[in-house]
Amino acid sequence: TAQLPGARLVHHKFIPSRRAVYDEVHPPLAPPLSSALAKLNITRLYSHQAESLTSFRQGENVVVATPTASGKSLIYNLALVELLSQEPAGHGLYLFPLKALAQDQHQAFVALNQAMPAELQLQAAVYDGDTPSSQRRRIKANLPHLIISNPDMLHLGFLPFHQQWENFFRNLRLVVIDELHTYRGIFGSHVVQVLRRLQRVCQLYGSQPRYILLSATIENARDFASRLTGMEFRAVEQNGAPQAGRHFFFVNPDISATTVAARLFVKALQRNLKTIAFTQARKLTEIIHMNVAEAIPELASKVSSYRAGFLPEERRDIEQGLASGSVAGVISTSALEMGIDIGGLDACILVGYPGTIINTW
Repeated sequence: TAQLPGARLVHHKFIPSRRAVYDEVHPPLAPPLSSALAKLNITRLYSHQAESLTSFRQGENVVVATPTASGKSLIYNLALVELLSQEPAGHGLYLFPLKALAQDQHQAFVALNQAMPAELQLQAAVYDGDTPSSQRRRIKANLPHLIISNPDMLHLGFLPFHQQWENFFRNLRLVVIDELHTYRGIFGSHVVQVLRRLQRVCQLYGSQPRYILLSATIENARDFASRLTGMEFRAVEQNGAPQAGRHFFFVNPDISATTVAARLFVKALQRNLKTIAFTQARKLTEIIHMNVAEAIPELASKVSSYRAGFLPEERRDIEQGLASGSVAGVISTSALEMGIDIGGLDACILVGYPGTIINTW
């Protein structure tokens, strides 16, 4: 901060790195699944992945509460593939709070699916507010094994018309609810009712899907999951994924926080750090983006803002650009609006307090 006028460093903590902890599942994964993972450079499972999959195999509902970028998505993808290898007519439903997250996880599932032998591959589709009407009709007519959506679409597009989705609900075997910690307060109380309605519809058609819920680290994961769904859960909370060392700073701006954030953003990009900044409002997002573009015009094409109001195609381009490296930095309106693997980022700047400790992390 000595090189950053207008900013005072008031707190610095180094969070040490940690090694990976691996474990095995018993019995081992089927050879085609192990081979598919090997193609994705996954040769062993982290301890929390193995524990979660083992519990699910034993018939339990599972809630996994480990840090972001700890490989939680692999848990439910493996669970679904194993389930549907035994029940080819079965279906899975993944629910994410945001469209960007749904798109990101759809790509992760597709990557695993394409690594599988052709005869074992599953169909998956995203069905949300961005899905064109023509594509929605095709999904209804030819149900994929997996539908990826969000609680709002479940409430508005599926449950009121459950007769049209009878085959899907009748054969629903797995429901995944990610970002569990976001379903709190008034929003959470609404989601509770949507999930109770989902369970009644499944009972109507004679199905009893099991649940895998996932959250960033929270202290009461098992109780939270039970309250949300009304079911019993096995909680998996010991993280086996490795973590690089991290520096956590509190910077107190003596001038405008957006000005200081823009300067920090510029310095990070100049040091080739893939960076994301989170703001509290759209206006702040655009101001910081403008200041960054003016400060480093040579890198302006590799910086993007990201906020609600963008067309679906624009959001997809930004997400894919950040993943591929063609976009080096993004300024976004909230920590929950991006569906990206933050494990691939080097620096994160929070412009203002996000409101809760869990959202900060």
